[in-house]
Amino acid sequence: MSEKGRARFRSIPLGEYEVQVEVPGYAATRANVSLARPGESHNLDLTVLPGSGSRDANTPRPLSLKEQKELTAGLRALQAQKLEGARKHFLIAAKTAPNHPDVDYLLGVLATMTGDMEAAKQYLENAATRYQHVLSLTALGEIYLTEGNLTMAQQRLEAALKSAPNTWRADQLLAAVALKEGSYSVAIEHAEHALQMGKTEAKGARLTLADALYATGDHQRSLQVLNELLKENPTQDQAKEARKLLEARREPQAPPPSADVASSSNLSDAAFAIAPSLSAANLPSVLSNPLNQSPRWFPANVDDSIPPVDTAVSCPLTQIVRQAGERVLEFVSNVDRFTATESLSHQTLNEFGLAVRSERIKFNYLVAIQEMKPGVFDVQEYRNGGTSNEIFPEHVATLGTVAMVFVFHPNYAGDFDFRCEGRTHQGNQQAWQIHFSQKAERPSRLRSYRLGTQYFRVGIKGRAWISTDTSQVLRMESDLVSGVPQIRLRTEHQDILYGPVPFQKKHLVLWLPLATETYLDFNGHRIHRRQDLSNYLLFWVDERENIEKPKTTEVPQESSPGT
Repeated sequence: MSEKGRARFRSIPLGEYEVQVEVPGYAATRANVSLARPGESHNLDLTVLPGSGSRDANTPRPLSLKEQKELTAGLRALQAQKLEGARKHFLIAAKTAPNHPDVDYLLGVLATMTGDMEAAKQYLENAATRYQHVLSLTALGEIYLTEGNLTMAQQRLEAALKSAPNTWRADQLLAAVALKEGSYSVAIEHAEHALQMGKTEAKGARLTLADALYATGDHQRSLQVLNELLKENPTQDQAKEARKLLEARREPQAPPPSADVASSSNLSDAAFAIAPSLSAANLPSVLSNPLNQSPRWFPANVDDSIPPVDTAVSCPLTQIVRQAGERVLEFVSNVDRFTATESLSHQTLNEFGLAVRSERIKFNYLVAIQEMKPGVFDVQEYRNGGTSNEIFPEHVATLGTVAMVFVFHPNYAGDFDFRCEGRTHQGNQQAWQIHFSQKAERPSRLRSYRLGTQYFRVGIKGRAWISTDTSQVLRMESDLVSGVPQIRLRTEHQDILYGPVPFQKKHLVLWLPLATETYLDFNGHRIHRRQDLSNYLLFWVDERENIEKPKTTEVPQESSPGT
């Protein structure tokens, strides 16, 4: 086929397939398709592009279907503790995919399970240095922490968070590093973020958080955090550690240090009657088996647990929701449209959460907000001047980031039930933690899915962190109230980070989405995407009238003939 053509495959058994197009002088093009029901058909439009050098240096080539099968077989063997069988499958994949980060990561995990830590570090460092592979960086951080090399542990874990800021395992491990170093405020920040992102899966971070809070003198909240851990079905080690700390901290405290001692030591350390303890109970069990602790490829649901908050502070829910709504009204009144540069990182995942396809794309992104009729808004998103789904990987568009904050708009807030969970931190700011959920009796007006010509409205629930000072929404996390079996919509988890964007020409600062992470299980696609926005430009309509007196122009007199 020299320009375009069509190939049809009939009578294919049900299952997962990869379509690959290879043309000399062009980049190999791949797409995945899932056939789950008899008689089902799919249309795939594939375009080959010249050359193959456009791939991001930090993005490995997609694994072939054969390599994916070997890794999957190896993972199943690893899950069953059949280590030699797992090694066989991983090494077969390594022959055709040498230095691939997912393969090196799994070989590194296998080496830790057999006790060969030097080989493990070699495999993991290879994946980390070549591709900034987040799983490998996180695993290295735990190895170095266990060995007592806090400097290397901190370097690798901070690199993991730089590549993927919502990696709760890296946050949990960094909290442990900070606790060992005596940096208690840093330990609190990382532990709280780990629990916000990982929820019950990160529950061991409550031990680190409790120790760090106690070290800063916040004894009451430290005890609260330990009691919350005991209600979360902790492991035996976690429960034992929590009860030991609770028992020790109920005993009478030692008398305060003398003035001489206090003047020569940190007061936080002096207040820490029980020295910080750091054991396996504080840490995520990553390296023992990557499948046992977290078999899901998507994050924990917002209702799995409540991230830690200070419940001793009175929470004025009605006032918080009203003031957040006022900030949304200010946003809408100031914006007609804005543009930005969008950097999209896409991964197609397998059932174990490993990427079988990775892609990075940049778009010219434009958002237009229009009030169609009083109280009803239309938010349109354009990428590279159009609205077609074809420019998205897998032809699956992820839209609606800007509209999520409309949960608090006065015209939409009545569709949701709100609950204040307490006061906490988001980044370095104090924030109210607010849970929201679509009311069963109200139709969803903010979220819908389209498959072909059919539209399906879906309810959402989630959690928002709202600044206690400015009432601006700092972050929102959401899940579906329920899936939609008709279109095979099983999961949608979204996490949006907001930040201040100054516009000098109008002397205006708006809080806009800075980054969004989306996990989606839709119509046979398992997708993880991160969208980063930068280079904002604001457009607006100035309704002021400037009326000036028309300028008069003198008409020169005509010259007489001969002059």
